Amino acid sequence: DHFEQALHIKVPVIEVSGRTYPVRVLYEPLGSAPSLMRHVPGFADIAMDDESVAQSQSLSESGDICDEDIASAVTRACAQLVIHSNHTQGARDIMVFASGERDIREFEASLRSYFGARASDMNRSDAIEIVPLFARLSSKDQHRVFEHHTHQRIVIATNVAETSLTVPSIRYVVDPGFARISRYSKSAKVQRLPIEPISQASADQRSGRCGRIADGIAIRLYSREDYETRPRFTDPEILRTSLGAVVLHMLSVGVAKTGEDITNFGFIDPPDIKAVSDGFNELSELGAISRKSGFITLTHIGRELSKLPIDIRLGRMIIEAARKTTPNTLAAVLVIVAFLSLQDPRERPEDKRDEADRLHNRYADELSDFLTALNIWDRIFQADGEISNNALRRLCKEEFFHFLRLKQWKDLVNQLKDLCKELHYNVGEALPLKRAPLQIRQLPNNQQAAHSLCCTWDYQGIHASMLSGLLSMIGMQVIREPKASDFAGLRGTAKIRAIKRAQKMAKNDYQGARSTRFAIFPASSVSKTTPSWIMCTELVETSRLWARYCAQIDPAWAESLAKNLTRVTYSDAHWSASKGAAIAQSKVLLYGLPIVQNRTVQWSKINPYESRMLMIRQGLVEGNVQQRFPFNDFISSNINILNDADNQTNRTRQASETVNDEDLFTFYDNKLPQEATTIADLAKWWKNYRLQDPHFLDFNPDCVERLQYANDTDLADYPDTWHTIGTDGQKINLHLSYIYDPHDPLDGVTVHVPLHALLRLKPQEFTWNVPGLLDELIIGMIKSLPKTLRVQFVPAPDTARKIREWIDDNYDYLPGINENPQEDFIWQDFSEVFTKAAISVVGAQIHPEVLSDEQLQRLSPYLRITFSVEQKKANQNKSDNSHNQSKKRIKPTVLGTDKSLISLQHCFAKSAQECALNVVNSKAIKAAQAGNVVERADLLHKSGATNLSRSQMVWQGALNMLILDDKRITSRWLGSEALILASAPYKSSKDLAQDLQMAAIKRLIPDTQKITNDVELKEAVGNIAEVYEDTVYGIAHDVIAILKRFAKVSTAVGGKADLPMLSVLQSIREHAASLVFPGFIAKADSSALSSIERYLHADLIRLDKAKTNKDRDVRWAWQADEAHKLVLEAQNRAESLPAGPNRDEAQEKAQKLKWMCEEFYVSLWAQELGTAYPISIQRMKKLC
Repeated sequence: DHFEQALHIKVPVIEVSGRTYPVRVLYEPLGSAPSLMRHVPGFADIAMDDESVAQSQSLSESGDICDEDIASAVTRACAQLVIHSNHTQGARDIMVFASGERDIREFEASLRSYFGARASDMNRSDAIEIVPLFARLSSKDQHRVFEHHTHQRIVIATNVAETSLTVPSIRYVVDPGFARISRYSKSAKVQRLPIEPISQASADQRSGRCGRIADGIAIRLYSREDYETRPRFTDPEILRTSLGAVVLHMLSVGVAKTGEDITNFGFIDPPDIKAVSDGFNELSELGAISRKSGFITLTHIGRELSKLPIDIRLGRMIIEAARKTTPNTLAAVLVIVAFLSLQDPRERPEDKRDEADRLHNRYADELSDFLTALNIWDRIFQADGEISNNALRRLCKEEFFHFLRLKQWKDLVNQLKDLCKELHYNVGEALPLKRAPLQIRQLPNNQQAAHSLCCTWDYQGIHASMLSGLLSMIGMQVIREPKASDFAGLRGTAKIRAIKRAQKMAKNDYQGARSTRFAIFPASSVSKTTPSWIMCTELVETSRLWARYCAQIDPAWAESLAKNLTRVTYSDAHWSASKGAAIAQSKVLLYGLPIVQNRTVQWSKINPYESRMLMIRQGLVEGNVQQRFPFNDFISSNINILNDADNQTNRTRQASETVNDEDLFTFYDNKLPQEATTIADLAKWWKNYRLQDPHFLDFNPDCVERLQYANDTDLADYPDTWHTIGTDGQKINLHLSYIYDPHDPLDGVTVHVPLHALLRLKPQEFTWNVPGLLDELIIGMIKSLPKTLRVQFVPAPDTARKIREWIDDNYDYLPGINENPQEDFIWQDFSEVFTKAAISVVGAQIHPEVLSDEQLQRLSPYLRITFSVEQKKANQNKSDNSHNQSKKRIKPTVLGTDKSLISLQHCFAKSAQECALNVVNSKAIKAAQAGNVVERADLLHKSGATNLSRSQMVWQGALNMLILDDKRITSRWLGSEALILASAPYKSSKDLAQDLQMAAIKRLIPDTQKITNDVELKEAVGNIAEVYEDTVYGIAHDVIAILKRFAKVSTAVGGKADLPMLSVLQSIREHAASLVFPGFIAKADSSALSSIERYLHADLIRLDKAKTNKDRDVRWAWQADEAHKLVLEAQNRAESLPAGPNRDEAQEKAQKLKWMCEEFYVSLWAQELGTAYPISIQRMKKLC
C-alpha cells in the first residue's frame, strides 16, 4: 500500500510462504507481576522442585518490583523462562535484545549475579552460558553464538540480531522494547544515536526470532497499549541521514539542477525541504557546488568528488591532498580514508582487554587518531616489507587485530590508488618521515609493549587535507573550572576523587560548529592531551555528544579552505603611531568559532573615512606620529601652537580666546585630500603638493574666525615660578603649574613644593594668588561674606576693582613675583590685607576674624592655591620619538596634595626634616671636599644635621690643618713622663697624642664664634702655628699632674676602711672617675683642664676630714647632691633638644654648670685650696 500511494500505480505483490512456529507473546511492563505462569497453558500445573519454587517465590516477593529497572526486569523474565524450559521440553536458549554495549554489559552483570555459580561453572549439568553479541567484540567472541553447545544459553544482542543474522536454537525472547537508532540532527548537523522505542515491525521481528525451530515465548517488557501506540514501521534511512551524497549524485547525473528538482523527485519517502537544504549546505562546505542565477552547478571539485565512490567528506580529503601535498602525503591520506571507511581492525577480547590495550598503545599518537592508524599500517604492511597471509594471521592473533578487516583495509587502499590514477593523481607510498628504530621493532611483544612504535609524518599536510572535508567538525576547547560548591557534600578521598574527575572533564569540553558542545570519546588517544583545537570525523550522540577519531589542528588552516563559509568581524579600531595608520583587530569566524583571532589589519582598507579621521585626530592633531617623512616639520610646529594655546587656557581660564584641538582638526580636514588615509598616503601627496605651496599645512591661529575679536592677555600675570624667602633666610624658587578643569582636584594654580623646602615656607604668603587671579580672588572673598556684611561691597565688581587698586598702590610687587624678595619682609595673610583695603576703600565694618578658614572654604577651589609636596627621583632622561616631545624628564613622586600648607607641614614634618637634612648633608659634603670647614660647620649646625657643636667642627678643622705625627709628640717626653702618661685611660699613645692636640687647639682658639668664614679660620691657624707644639707639650704636663693626683686618690680609696667610711670612699671613687676617663683631655673645657688636678686634690682633703668628722661630711654631701642635680637636669634638657643652635647653647650651659659644680665641691670640702671664682647654689640656680 505504501508503494502504491507513493507511485500512484497498482503494484504487484509477491508472497513467499515460509515455515514458522507459533509464538506466545507476553507483556510484562516494569513493575508488573510475573505473567508467564498465568498466560502459558499448563505451566501453572507443572510440579517444580524445591529450588525452582524458591526461585519463583523470590522473584515474585523480592522487594518492591514497582521500583525495578530494566536490568532487573530482564533478569526476572530470564529467570521465569529458565524455569519454564527446565520443566517442559528441556533447556532452550534465550535471546535478550539490548540497545548497545553498555546495556549488554549491565544485563550480563545482573544475570551473572542472579544465577551465581550456574553462570560461572560450566561443569555443572544445570549451567547457564551467558553470551554477549555486539560489533566491538572480537571475531572469536562473536563466533561463539554459532558454535555447538550443550548448556542452556542466554544470548544478549543488539538489534543486529533482528534481521542481519540468525542465532540458532533460540526458543525464548526477552524484548525491552528499545534500540539505538541513527538519526541526523538537522539543527546540530550531527549524526545522533539516541535510544528510542522500536516500531511494531521491529517488535514483531524480534518476537519471530524464537519461532524458527519450535513454539516460542516472547516476553515484552512493556504493555500491549504501548505496543499499539508505536509506529508501524521504522523511519526509512533517507529520512534519518544527511543527504549530501544523494544530492551530489543527482546533480552529477543531471537529474536535478535546483533544490525544487530534488524535493519534487519521485521518492518513495520524500525528505523534507530542510534535509535537502542541509545536503546542499554540506556540498557548499566541501566546495562541490556553486550557485548562479538560481541554478546549482558542480564545481571542478564536485565533478571529481562524484567520481569517487566513497563518503563525500572522505573524497574531499583525497582531492585536497592531491592538489596541495606531495604524492607520499596523498598516499598517507588514502590509508586514513580507507581506515575510516571500514570497521576498526583492533580487537579487545573481554578476557584480554588490558593486554590488547597495552599492545595497541604502542601505535597511539596522543595528538592524532589518524596518525595512530598510519602507525598501524606502516608497522604491518610496510616497515618490515611484504607480509604473507600466515604471518599476518599470526600477527593478528598476537596483537589482537581482525584479520579480515586488515585485508579489507589493504584492498580498499589499493582500490583508492587505482581510482586516483584514473583521475590522474600522482600517488606515492605512505612512507613516514621517520620510523621507530629497527631494534625496537624486532623485540618480542612482551618487551616491545614498553616502547612506542609511533612514526613521524607530514602532520600539517595530512591534517590540512583532511580538514577540507571536516570544516564543520572542528572544536575549540572551553575550560570551565569546577566550583567549590559542586563538592559541598563530599569529604575526604571521595571529594579529592570528585575534584580530579571534574577537572579532567572540564578540560574535555569543546565548542563546535553552530554552538554545539561535545567531548572527545574516551577511547581516543587524543583524550589524554585534550588539545586547544581539534577536528573529528564524526559527532555521535549517545549519553552525550562524542567526537570520534580526533586530531589536533591549527585553526588557521581552515581559513583558506572555508573562504565562502567564514565571517570576519572587526573591533578596536585605533591609531597606531608606529605603523602610521589606523589599525583594527579582526576575527575570522567559521560556524561561530574564531579560527583566527586578534589579527591586525589596516583600517583604511575597511573604512577609509574613519581611518582618515583617526589619522587626523589621533595622529596629526595629537602629534602621535613615529614615521618620519620629508618636510614633516609642520606637524611639530602645529603641535607647539596647540601646546602654547593649552598653556594659555590653563592660566587665563579663557578657552574661548585660544585655539584648540578642534580648530586644528578642522584645518587638516579642509586641507588634506580624501585619499590620504595613512601617513604613507600623506607623505606621497605632500611630497608633490608642497612644491606648489610649502606653507600649505602651516596652521595660523589668526585665521580662526572666532578668535578675531578675542582680548589680549598679559601672561606675565601668570608666572611659572613663585619666588620666596624661607624661614632660614634662604631663597626658594617654587615651580607653578596651571590646570583649567573644574572637575580636576588640581584646578587652578598648583605650587610644587620639594619635600626639603616644605617646613621653611611661610603659610601666610600663600594665602594670596598669582596677579592674574587676584581680581577673581577678591570678588570670591566678597561673595563668601555673610549677607549682612556683603551689602557693604555692592556692586561687588566695582568694589573689587577698587580694592585691587588699593593693593597695587600699597605694595610695590605681589608675593612670589619678585625674583629677589626682601629677606626681612614678612607678607601678611591676604585676609588681613583684604580687610584693611575694604576699610580704607569703602569704609566697611569688617574684622579679619570674619574671614575664617571655614569661611574661605566657600571660595571656588581654583581661587585657593593647591600645594603638591614632591620628592625628586634620580635624574634620568628617556628618548621619545613622538613629535610633541623629544625628551621627557621623569616626574617627581607626589607625596601629597592639599589646599592647606599648614596641614601639609604638620603631616610631613618628620619626612621633610629628614629630607632637608639630606640636602644639607649633600651640601656639607661638597663644602668639605672643597676644604671649606666653616661653611660646612655652619650648614650642619643651622640645620641640626649633626650632634656636634659648631665649635667642635671648627676646632676639628683647625686640628686637621696643624696635626702632628704622634711619634713627634711622644719623642719629647722624658722617661718618667712617658711612664706616667702611659697610665692615662687611653687605648694607645696615638689616641692620647690626638686628644692632647685637640686640647691645645681649644686653648689657643677658645672663641670660635669670631671665626665666620674659612679665610678667618686659616688666619687664626696661621697665628697659633708657632706656639702650637709647645702648647701641646704644656698640656701634657698638666695631664701628668692630673694623673699623679689621680693615682694618689686611687691609692687612698683603695685601702681597707671601716663601715661608716664606705659611702665616702665610694663617692670619692665615682667623682674621680667622672674627671679622669677615656677622652677626658679633649672633652674638658680649655679653662677647666688645668683645674682637674685641684678637684682631685679636694677629694683627698675630703677623705682626711671625713675620718675626723663623719657627720659634717654627710651634711656637705647633701649640699653637693643638690648641686649635682642641677647639672643632671641641665644635661637632660640639652639632650632632649633636636640638633642645632638651641641644643648647642643648652649643652654649653650644662657644661658650665658642671665646672661650677666642681668649684662648689672645692668650696665645701677644701676651702683652703680656694675657688677660681665666687660660687654658691644660688649662683648655679640663677644660671639655670
